[in-house]
Amino acid sequence: MSLAELIYKKAFVRRYDDDHIIHYLSYQDFPGLDAKPVQFQTPQNLSIRGNIYSYPGARTDSLVVFCHGMGGGHRSYMREIETICQKGYEVLGYDNIGCWESDGEDIRGLTESVNDLVSCMDWIEKEDELKDRNIHIIGHSWGGFATANILNFRQRNIKSVTVISGFASIDAFSDAGFGGKMKLFKKSIMRHEKRVNPDYAETNCVDAFKDTAVKVFWIHSKDDQMADFGTGLGYVQSRINNPNVTYFATEGKFHNPNYTFDAVKYMRESFGTYEYMVKKRKLKTFEQKKAFMDEKDFMRMTEQDPEVWKLIFDVMEKADA
Repeated sequence: MSLAELIYKKAFVRRYDDDHIIHYLSYQDFPGLDAKPVQFQTPQNLSIRGNIYSYPGARTDSLVVFCHGMGGGHRSYMREIETICQKGYEVLGYDNIGCWESDGEDIRGLTESVNDLVSCMDWIEKEDELKDRNIHIIGHSWGGFATANILNFRQRNIKSVTVISGFASIDAFSDAGFGGKMKLFKKSIMRHEKRVNPDYAETNCVDAFKDTAVKVFWIHSKDDQMADFGTGLGYVQSRINNPNVTYFATEGKFHNPNYTFDAVKYMRESFGTYEYMVKKRKLKTFEQKKAFMDEKDFMRMTEQDPEVWKLIFDVMEKADA
């Protein structure tokens, strides 16, 4: 294994667990919201765990699958999941391999989000209560990459996919971060991904989007500093001419275009202060860090933008029509 690959693994390919410093919401924070545990396997015989969330009276003709981003688990997105449940849907949220409640020493690679979503779709197809439902898939960031690419591998019953701050391919993602003199680093990334998930290393959503009949909706903020606009919405829009693929570009939302502007500002201020205080060693212990975060309003920090969600729901409803 090359030095560049070792650096890549240290930077990305590790296990991600709840550090219990940040207050991640759960279904219990939303009165009446129910959570039904689910579990399924990947081809590597690793278990993925999650829940199907719903409010009483939820529709049973559709199912929304939510794919989380890197660094957390599906509970990092409880505001998004609860927003979808409010609209009357059941939502399947799960933790990727190497994350929170699921198996794995680490996430194996960036392509693992695709591997896990394919495993989820195969599990759904075997479940009597789920296999005939209309499927809508929504994913953010790392989960957005999986959501964007699922149509290259599975299409049965998928009516819409919504990509939030995702990237089109590993190639595009690594080009943005490791171009020029860093090309050798990019080669090491691809070598690692081909070894752990050879079926998905070279996937590019553009291949499926060119002539798909599935409704695709891509949301991105132009100032995204984590998943560059040019590797996501900008990349796809410049290569696709398909009326079934639509876009919403915003600015000032950074990596969370589905949040309100106030939530984005409050989150950046809160975490900016936290990182500064940790760096200055004003927050040293677990107890000090947790006390700092306990003072923050995580409902405000994760407030969803109703106008953005209206656009998402409009796409989903047109796809079901």
